[in-house]
Amino acid sequence: MWTSALLSASKYLISVIPATVIGIVLMELLIELGWIQKLGFMTAPFMRFGHLREEVGVSFLVTFGSPTAGNSMIAQLNKKGLINNKETLIASLVTSFPATFIFLRDLLPVLVILLGTTGLIYLGIVVGVGFLKTAITLVIGRMMIPPKEAAVIRQEVKKKKLGAALKGAVSTSLAPLRRIIPTMVVAAIIVFQLIDIGFFDMISVYLKDIPALKYLPPQGLPVIAAWFASNIGAYTIASNLMTEGIMSSKEIVITLLAGRVLSSIVRLRFTIPYYTGIFSPKLGMQIMLLSTLMQEGLTVIVIVLLALFW
Repeated sequence: MWTSALLSASKYLISVIPATVIGIVLMELLIELGWIQKLGFMTAPFMRFGHLREEVGVSFLVTFGSPTAGNSMIAQLNKKGLINNKETLIASLVTSFPATFIFLRDLLPVLVILLGTTGLIYLGIVVGVGFLKTAITLVIGRMMIPPKEAAVIRQEVKKKKLGAALKGAVSTSLAPLRRIIPTMVVAAIIVFQLIDIGFFDMISVYLKDIPALKYLPPQGLPVIAAWFASNIGAYTIASNLMTEGIMSSKEIVITLLAGRVLSSIVRLRFTIPYYTGIFSPKLGMQIMLLSTLMQEGLTVIVIVLLALFW
């Protein structure tokens, strides 16, 4: 039991730790080279609207390639004292939109093959929810964070040659890495041990019986159940139901969205060690909970609107 959980945790850490290291070093390198202004102009208007630093805009861009690297950059800004915990929380929520494109990139071929146009509609809604979440967070940031002085940011930019900048970035990155990596390892081992003893499966069993499922098409319950084990399994079952004419496109989309919301508890096995490892345990849990509540809350609203007006 312990060996199996340790192996799973190791596989997870092997996939996450390199991106974390790259994200932190890259953040330092960009600051050392003075490239913040060169990259920040693309997202600067949005960051200014949300009263966030221009450096957060760079992490936003990096997240399109690697959400782990983007969040690691935000965590490093917090560690250096450039942004406080409130700004860190809002900045991390803002970067959730680029992360949805990773989801789009990975699942677009599968969903198009299995569900055709219905799959594209589902993906469009998921990406739309991510965009709405980021837009709402920027509005919240504008209300809760004092505006930043652009001139102050420019004064803090350092400019060095590549060799010296890289050496400085690596040196500066060692301190946060000594804090982040051990925390991430311990959290991953604990969470995957809970998975191995069936803790999350037990919770999932209770979630399957919640009253809200009564409002969904009964023929879609296998799709919901499959979500707790595998999203690909859920898409495959949904494809069969649609092909056989048992469920309409509308019912498939609503059922898949509902399954995504209900199975969010299962995804905690990855998000808990992810956020608590990159950020401090307390701040990481706050970011994880708010991100999940916003994401799933907005999805529930979309489900209700689809049920009423589609």
